Amino acid sequence: MHDAYEAIPILEKLPLQIEAITAYDGNLVVGTKQGHLLMYSVTRGTTQRWQVTLLRSNKNFSRKPVTKVAVVPEHQILISLSDNIVSVHDLTVFNFPLLRTMTKTKGANVFELDVKHHISRTGETVVIVRLVVSVRRKLQLYYWKSRQFQELREELTLPDTPRALSWCKEAIAVAFKHEYWLVKLTGEQKELFSTGRNQEPQITRLEDGHLALARDEKTIFLDDDGIATCSYTLNWPEQPYMMVYDRPYLLAVLPKSVEIQTQEPRLSVQSLQLDKPRLLALSKNSKGPSQVFVASTSHVWCLHANPVSQQIPQLLIQKEFELALKLVDLWDEAPDAKQQMNQHIQRLLAFHHFSCQRFQEAMNLFFELNTELLYVIGLYPDLVPEEYRSRLQYPSTPPVLLGTDLENALQALIHYLLQVRHQLVGGSGGVSKTGGLRSTEGSVNIKSRHQMLQIIDTTLLKCYLQTNDALIVPLLRMPDSRVSIEEGERVLRKANKYQELVLLLQTKGLHQKALELLLRHSKRPDSPLKGHQRIISYLQHLGPNQIDLIFEYSGHVIKIHSEDALSIFTGDEASPGEVEHLPRPKVLSFLRKNDKSLVVPYLEYVIHEWKDTNALLHNELIYQYKEQVMEDFRSVKKSEDPTTVETLKMKAETMRKKLLDFLHSSKHYAAATILVHFPYDDLYEERTILLGRLGQHQQALGIYVHTLKDTHRALEYCKEYYSPDKQGKDVYLVLLKLLVSPRDASVPGITNVAHDNLDCAPNTEDIEEVLSLLQNYSKYIDIGQALAVLPDEVCVRLLRPFLHSAFQHATTQKRNLQIARGLTQSLKLQTTEKLVASQSQKVLLSEFTICAVCHKRFTKHSAFVWYPNGDIVHFSCQDRRGH
Repeated sequence: MHDAYEAIPILEKLPLQIEAITAYDGNLVVGTKQGHLLMYSVTRGTTQRWQVTLLRSNKNFSRKPVTKVAVVPEHQILISLSDNIVSVHDLTVFNFPLLRTMTKTKGANVFELDVKHHISRTGETVVIVRLVVSVRRKLQLYYWKSRQFQELREELTLPDTPRALSWCKEAIAVAFKHEYWLVKLTGEQKELFSTGRNQEPQITRLEDGHLALARDEKTIFLDDDGIATCSYTLNWPEQPYMMVYDRPYLLAVLPKSVEIQTQEPRLSVQSLQLDKPRLLALSKNSKGPSQVFVASTSHVWCLHANPVSQQIPQLLIQKEFELALKLVDLWDEAPDAKQQMNQHIQRLLAFHHFSCQRFQEAMNLFFELNTELLYVIGLYPDLVPEEYRSRLQYPSTPPVLLGTDLENALQALIHYLLQVRHQLVGGSGGVSKTGGLRSTEGSVNIKSRHQMLQIIDTTLLKCYLQTNDALIVPLLRMPDSRVSIEEGERVLRKANKYQELVLLLQTKGLHQKALELLLRHSKRPDSPLKGHQRIISYLQHLGPNQIDLIFEYSGHVIKIHSEDALSIFTGDEASPGEVEHLPRPKVLSFLRKNDKSLVVPYLEYVIHEWKDTNALLHNELIYQYKEQVMEDFRSVKKSEDPTTVETLKMKAETMRKKLLDFLHSSKHYAAATILVHFPYDDLYEERTILLGRLGQHQQALGIYVHTLKDTHRALEYCKEYYSPDKQGKDVYLVLLKLLVSPRDASVPGITNVAHDNLDCAPNTEDIEEVLSLLQNYSKYIDIGQALAVLPDEVCVRLLRPFLHSAFQHATTQKRNLQIARGLTQSLKLQTTEKLVASQSQKVLLSEFTICAVCHKRFTKHSAFVWYPNGDIVHFSCQDRRGH
């Protein structure tokens, strides 16, 4: 509790019995049981004493007790209730002369005013006054105009006689003997709740149309719809007689005291012991702070509010920061001073929340205040280096957090840091032009935006280590992560988080250091980084810029497990992108030097999976296949174990099949370069493929016919390489010549072959093959050249099928050409007719002709396009015309 008010006697032992009081602008109006009306001026003197002056009085104001008075100083009128009737008096004349007696209000027991200040369109302040009067079971509604009250609407009928009234925006709160109601001006009525044991219920108007309703020793708070605005009530020592609201305090008159409390926060502020107080009146002074007057039957006290500058220090000592903030709003000081005090109190409140383990509330307030980062982080142990922590000053020693409290506090800090980070990265409000947050008393000011983000990310890393280490990896993987390398490495090593440490070094580009760490731990059986797979995975993500580093550390992996090392250069399903862009010729050269067994698998992957068309790689794969085949054949010859021989043969045949398939399928190797590496006395089929690629069909077919003696495969060769152009159109003729000619050792590709039974003419079997070739492939062989090649021993009878087929084919070709010529001539005639018809049409352009696209006129130099539907457009506009 603190001293919010000071009770100062104003009137003592008044010879008249006080029945009603009201006050305005430092003036106190007293209505008595004897019907007198008194007005006093209450001002504070130069000393502690108050000056009370009787300004005017009227002993004949009423013949009955004055039970209620109210003043509207803006209109200079006084409204009174006496003898159960409402009267309006002139406040400007000495004896309050009567302006009008509202005869319709005869029988009234209570009234209530509603005074609103409205700004008109012209900027003038218009004071609107409304009056509600309770007359038995009816409510009469009036508004002030032309120096009199006029009816606002027809009367509202109620179920009982009201005991108290209060305006509530466009509704009226009504207190009956046993219950409270809310009556809308539209006539709608809503029952609220019972009044309890209280036979004289009380309604107090607060701010924004809210109400405080008394129920025995409790006060309930409602809005203008009759809905409770808070979940709690204010409790008083005894049932209040009357209450007034003097922001932010609610004052209640009790039998022996005036109790002062606040709703938010719910506090019991002060208790003033007075002699039988009964009445309360609030004077809202436009020229100074408001005053509260308390009256008994013969005494009047002024409850003078102590200056805000005196109340706030008391509240801060008692740690009542929320109430102190409310008082700052009422403080009559310069805006800058009020703002500084507000921020100071809020910082104290945030620290108080933290000390009371309301961590999230504290962090939210720190964020709203844009508190300096290190000031907030320094509240936690081991999160700020000691050199900074020793420079931080707090209202008191921060609490020592352990166990669950520490975890909850860290979770709140994480949320706060993420908010600040989002604010900095997003560039929203609260960040200065230099990137720093508002400095705090006793803090270390940091202005660099990069430095702030580094502190945030490093602190988040430390928090995640203590709360949820699964979030460390996402933090480090953020594209804009700014975790400090030195501090991050220190805490991760201390926590034995080596996987996360590798990721930190990787994201910071310290690949050499990360790989050294991986290599060192790969040999430790108890390390989470044991084995070579993590080195492989790391190298796969380095990319072509780090090719030298990849070669350096992949050498270690090749020594340990060469087969797995291949994935460094071929990748896997998770990481194809970086590996695919490595310089492949350099990788090939590296594999040749370090492990030749990886060359073929690497080339196969690059060519078949990545579809590489580099001739160098295709040549190298063919060369490697050939070398492996020759090596396997040599091993077969050397081995004497039948089982081993069979295994080597199968291996050699498998490799040779790969070689043949690749020679057939690949279109990107250089056949001339490859051919010189193939032997003349072996691998004949492979040699024929290379010769065919080079267009050397005679040598290739010579191998099939004279060396391999396989006419069927020679025919397959001809089918593959025949084409109507000059390069391959004579391939069947070449085969014919080879079949009818004796074997010639001078033919390239068949040297060093034993020549047995060399005849001057083909034998009968060769003649049959020649005739079969002529009959089946006559359309691919020139008749004249074929007859010139055939030996004289072949009679014409045997050539009849060939000649018949050849002449028939020639005749068919001639007829097809004649038909095509006739069709072409017909098409030419049709096109000529259309051209003549089109040229005969005239297109008339006048000065009124406009383009169908741009709607501009044609000039005599304009090129145009005419469409069959009659549209004429500029030549340059035709692309913009729709079809």
